[in-house]
Amino acid sequence: MHSSREAVALRGYRLVLVSALWTALTIPVLGLFVASVPALHARQRTPRPAVQAGLDQLGLPVPIYAGYWSLVLIAFAVLCFAVAGVIVWRRPREPMAWFGALFVSVLGAANAPSMEALALQRPTLTGAATAASGLLLGCLIVFLFTFPDGRFVPRLAWLPAAAAITVLLAVRGSVGGPIGEAVLAALAVGLIAGLGAQVCRYRRISTTEQRQQTKWVTVAAAAAVTAQLVFPLLEGIPALRRPGPGAAVLDMASVTGVTGGYALIPLAVAMAVLRQRLWDVDVVINRTLVYGGLTAALLAVYVLIVGGLDRLVRPPGDAGVALLAAGLVALLFAQLRDRLQRGVNRLMYGQRDEPYLVLSQLGQRLEATMVPETVLPTIVETVARALKLPYAAIALHHDGTLEAVASTGLPVPDPLRLALVYQHETVGALQVAPRSPTETFNPADRALLEDIARQASAAAYAVRLTVQLQRSREQLVTTREEERRRLRRDLHDGLGPALASMTLQAEAARDLVDREPRRAADLLAALTEQLQASTVDIRRLVYNLRPHALDDLGLRGALQAYLARAESARLRVTLDVADRLPALSAAAEVAAFRIAQEAVANVVRHADARCCSVQLRIDNAALIVRVTDDGIGIPPLPLAGVGLRSMRERAVELGGTCTVAASSHGGTCVLACLPDVVTGAVPA
Repeated sequence: MHSSREAVALRGYRLVLVSALWTALTIPVLGLFVASVPALHARQRTPRPAVQAGLDQLGLPVPIYAGYWSLVLIAFAVLCFAVAGVIVWRRPREPMAWFGALFVSVLGAANAPSMEALALQRPTLTGAATAASGLLLGCLIVFLFTFPDGRFVPRLAWLPAAAAITVLLAVRGSVGGPIGEAVLAALAVGLIAGLGAQVCRYRRISTTEQRQQTKWVTVAAAAAVTAQLVFPLLEGIPALRRPGPGAAVLDMASVTGVTGGYALIPLAVAMAVLRQRLWDVDVVINRTLVYGGLTAALLAVYVLIVGGLDRLVRPPGDAGVALLAAGLVALLFAQLRDRLQRGVNRLMYGQRDEPYLVLSQLGQRLEATMVPETVLPTIVETVARALKLPYAAIALHHDGTLEAVASTGLPVPDPLRLALVYQHETVGALQVAPRSPTETFNPADRALLEDIARQASAAAYAVRLTVQLQRSREQLVTTREEERRRLRRDLHDGLGPALASMTLQAEAARDLVDREPRRAADLLAALTEQLQASTVDIRRLVYNLRPHALDDLGLRGALQAYLARAESARLRVTLDVADRLPALSAAAEVAAFRIAQEAVANVVRHADARCCSVQLRIDNAALIVRVTDDGIGIPPLPLAGVGLRSMRERAVELGGTCTVAASSHGGTCVLACLPDVVTGAVPA
């Protein structure tokens, strides 16, 4: 009851006064109910003639009939007092919680059959029974008008509530005999008016959470009104009114149906607590639903067994029949309780108590998945459905951020995140929202979610690899086409016109050989120079594809030749390479050479260094390239230029890394790691 939390909390003397008032009203009503149990049993031992005739024809002993009445009302009272006690225990500072507890407890104790039997069997308690009944009906009407925030909606709704309570008080004397038509009419008017107030509140005022609460109370009130009106109407049917089995069955069905209708009201309050965590008593409500249903089921089984066997046993009413029925009920108790517990748990929490089943279903759905794009959506849908979660998603790491790639439901601001770890690498996170905004995941929920996260980690890793592979393919195609475009441009704009010009010069020289030999010789000399220049251009194109020094000198020789050209009087460059490098892949040689070349070029242009060192090492089949200098270093947040991006891209293309950072001894350190580049044994 959210608004009650926003209202003035009960503290100090206010809390003492409210608790004392609640105790002063509840304890006497509970005492009256205890006193009414033997009175009700004694009264029902003398059933109406029509019911007595039906019991005789059915072979059902009167003590069993009277005991059934008593047990139904006792079970109803126990349910109501259990809910009321938990409310007071968990929310002692909320005024509306105290009123709700008062209403629920009085609803269970001051029911009409119990108070009527008490007044008839013990006339001295007629006034107390009348007061308890008036308190019950008044609380019921006020509760319907004020649930869940404690305010009358609309503001003048207190007028019909007050009118209904006034009518009830005016006819309170009817409790002393059979319940009069005036009491039934006043009760029906109060319930219908309260139901209308709930509908008005739902459509115009309630928040989303309050609407969810109102649904349960509205349905329960409608069921109570229906039961209260329908069963008396059934008595007008001749087959059910005349003496015989129909009258007995209707009588027992009436106490069951009407009591069950009113039992939905405390259960509806419990469902409001469950759905919106109104009083955070979900565990207690879970047990209440289980044992309430268990009690009703066992009572029904007991009555059916006794009624059926009693007709076969002579004389009727033999104590052995009751003992046999009790034994069968005891045998059914454990199995029926387990089934009810599983059903209630599944209704409230999904399949969190069946982790093997959830993982099995997840595995079956993943096996049936045909394309990688549906793997992660299948996982999140399975999680949300199995645990009844409003939101579930899987996010993968991409460029240092979590990016949701599959989700179901509406996102929430702060979901629970469980890391997806595969082979000691965090590939992403499973994000889930609790069943309601004020709920948290308990250990059973967390255990199942962690199991699912472990199973989903491999799938998420595979999907990420698939995505990365697709992006790599796209990048390779793009790079290939860009390289083709560059080669086409270089050949078309450079070598093509040069060859065309040389062709014209060769033809002109051929024409002048006989007539002007000297001029022809000059043309041929110019043609030779152009051929030499074109040869240089062709070598440049070939060198851009792969440095020819790598083929002629190897990686060590190519680096030595380049570093010798980069060295100057102000800069000393050293190369530190193992004496015998293993055979490396062609791509690794090119990447290592280009990274070292670019790093040294940056030292020459920007570092203002005196010493530069280039080191190559093999570590677990990975080639380590380290270039350090003693220059001015780099700023904390350097701007990544073409050269830095080029080095990183060359390393990433081979699945490696390349970092540029300040050296611990001053200057800059470029460190590249190219994994799995060894292709053969150490060359001789």
